[in-house]
Amino acid sequence: MCDLKKVFASNRVVGVIGNQNTAKTSLVLSELIKLKKNIDLPIYVFGVEPSIKKYLKTQGIEFLYNMEDILDLKIKNSIIYIDEVSSFVSTQTRDKQTDRFKRFINRIVHQNDWLIISTAQVGWFNKLACSMINAFYVKEIELDSLVNNTWLKRVVLGLPRTSDYRIDLPINTFYILQNNALTIKKSFAYNKDLDSKANNENPFK
Repeated sequence: MCDLKKVFASNRVVGVIGNQNTAKTSLVLSELIKLKKNIDLPIYVFGVEPSIKKYLKTQGIEFLYNMEDILDLKIKNSIIYIDEVSSFVSTQTRDKQTDRFKRFINRIVHQNDWLIISTAQVGWFNKLACSMINAFYVKEIELDSLVNNTWLKRVVLGLPRTSDYRIDLPINTFYILQNNALTIKKSFAYNKDLDSKANNENPFK
């Protein structure tokens, strides 16, 4: 069974955090493809690398091209994934953009939508963001990058680790943290069709 389906049963918004190059996007897209086979809802992605667009379309997943379409609540009865959300929305200062995003999150249930947001800028998930998100997928992460006094950091600090500085995990492994449920450790199958960096070559190796 798709893990995301279980998480969405009690959470409308899921955050995904981890260091750069820890396959956060691949994890989410893998989950969405499994979910699409079980749920008859439209699935939209925004901010995902265009090079994997063709493959995603074969899996029944659609691209969004404008953040305004999301924030203006034009989408109903759907699942939405925003990759690298920190590039499009700030949570650092209280301004019109921040207030608008908060209103958007609060209206998710009225639109009957479900939302996944990911970013390598872990500090984006500050007190404001964590007050609106009760479920996270956690990959390998530096502890110092987590924002103090958030429930997310408190729970992450309780995870087993071999380092004082980070949560070390294989690239195919992640934790599911929920404010109202037990922590779960899971793994997923790597799919190179979902990795926009799969064909990158390092001439120095």
